[in-house]
Amino acid sequence: MIRPARWISLGLVAAAGACSDIATPIRNDFYEWRLIVPSASGSGNDSLTFHWPHERLPVRVWVENDASLPENIPRAIAAWRAAFLYGEFDATIAADSSGADVIVRAGAAPGTQFSRVRLHSALAPECEGATDLDLSDDHTQLRLPIRVYVDPHSDPNAPNLAECLTLTTTHEFGHVVGIFRHSGVATDLMYADPSVAGPSERDLTTAEVIYHLRSNLEAVGP
Repeated sequence: MIRPARWISLGLVAAAGACSDIATPIRNDFYEWRLIVPSASGSGNDSLTFHWPHERLPVRVWVENDASLPENIPRAIAAWRAAFLYGEFDATIAADSSGADVIVRAGAAPGTQFSRVRLHSALAPECEGATDLDLSDDHTQLRLPIRVYVDPHSDPNAPNLAECLTLTTTHEFGHVVGIFRHSGVATDLMYADPSVAGPSERDLTTAEVIYHLRSNLEAVGP
C-alpha cells in the first residue's frame, strides 16, 4: 500500500458503536459502504468499515470561519443524526481545531495518491467537496482528524450556490459517519454526483446498518 495511506473520498462516514442491548435492525434496502483497498500484506484486498464508538461521542467538528461553511454544518449533522433511533451518532461544533475529530475547510482538497471526487455536475456545478481519510499502513487505524473540504468555486452570487453547498456538505458528512463508498443510485445523497439535498431512506438505512456491525478500523488521535 502507498505511504501512511491518505484516501480521499468525495461527497461520504462513520458513527457511534451500538450498545450491546440494542438488537440489530432488520434492513434490506442498503448499499455497499465499505472502503475496498489493496491489502496491507500485498495479496488481495481489504474491506474497511468504521463507525464512531460510543465513548467518542459527540464527534468534535471544527469549521473554518468561512462564509460558505458554518450554517451548513449543523444541518449536515442533524440530517445524519436522524438516521439513528438510539443516539448511535452525534456531533458538536468545536471551538479549537487542535482537539477536533473532524476539520472542515473551504477550498479544494490537496492532491493525494488516491482520490475520488464528485463528478462535475450539470445540476449542481457551483461547488464540490472531498473527504480525506488517513489510514495506517496496516489498515487497522483511522488517524484523526478526518478532513473535509467544501469548495465553493463559483461566483459567490451564483443563484444555486447555497443549494449546492448544502448538498455537498451533507454528502461529505455521510463519509464522516462511515459511508466510505458511493451509492450507485442517483436518488441517494451518497451517489457520486448527488442531486438531492438530504439523505434518502437508503442512505439512512445504510448508515444505521453500519452502526450495528463490527468496525475493523480504530479511531486514534487527535
